[in-house]
Amino acid sequence: MKQTKKKNIWLVAFLAIGSIPVFAAPFAKGPYLGQTPPGPIAQVFAPGLICDTRPYQWESWPSFSADGNTFCFNRLRYAYITVNTDQGWTTPERIESIPYHAWSGGLSPDANSIYIRCGPFSKAKRRRRRGVKMCMRRCTRTDQGWSLPLELGPPFDDASGDFTVAADNSICFQSRKDGFSIAPFVGNTWSQAIKLPIEMGNLRGHSPGIAPDKSFLVFYSVKPGAPLGTETNLYLTLRRPDGSWTKPQNMGPRINSPYFEFGARISPDKKYMFFTRSTGWNLRKVCDTGDIYWVELKEHLPESYR
Repeated sequence: MKQTKKKNIWLVAFLAIGSIPVFAAPFAKGPYLGQTPPGPIAQVFAPGLICDTRPYQWESWPSFSADGNTFCFNRLRYAYITVNTDQGWTTPERIESIPYHAWSGGLSPDANSIYIRCGPFSKAKRRRRRGVKMCMRRCTRTDQGWSLPLELGPPFDDASGDFTVAADNSICFQSRKDGFSIAPFVGNTWSQAIKLPIEMGNLRGHSPGIAPDKSFLVFYSVKPGAPLGTETNLYLTLRRPDGSWTKPQNMGPRINSPYFEFGARISPDKKYMFFTRSTGWNLRKVCDTGDIYWVELKEHLPESYR
């Protein structure tokens, strides 16, 4: 009897400890959800609060609003959002209007729009339109909550993969035809896309993470000579004053690992880079694990770019 009682006590204690990071109030306080800033070695962001570091869990595509008071991310391919209030950060809430399997491009600077990439968002449409291509969409904040995702249309018709939003609402994306492009936000819309003249060499560039002021960009590529679907690394390229871009440089072993790094996002103050590190691409519940990491950018950027 004593042995059984002891086991029950340990079980209750274990369950209580496991629930503290998720249900404790307040959820978090302070800039960047109260986390101690990282140094030059990438670290998991907000473990126990945002990132569940247990096997077969998945967090990705993080982004902050320009004022740093709204944070959006993807958990097991659903979009979540948390807001910094006078009492602290709210517990992350799933955005019900954004469908499962959405690839999040992130928040707009004013936190009133969320950009994603997904297929049809209703089950009926998915049944009727099997094989329909993914496209870029926008959800807007309303008095009733977040709107359904609406297609952005041109000039994003040939967009492929991940994308990011700059401080002036320009969108940097990967084009199926022309590599990386940026669409300036003019007259409350995006009327054209401009190809970025980045010489990739033997790299296969994907998932461009543009800096808020568009002064540099981080993307991922499979290792040179490796087949698609193998491990990836993050690369950095800087925009020169004349509009040309530097040769992309591998960001090194303090950021890259033997696993998959992708989905780079630059913080509003340009001090930190957020990205996802995973063990695989398919988010299979029995084998793939992904977490959001962050790292200080100071040693990677010339002083004029900080």
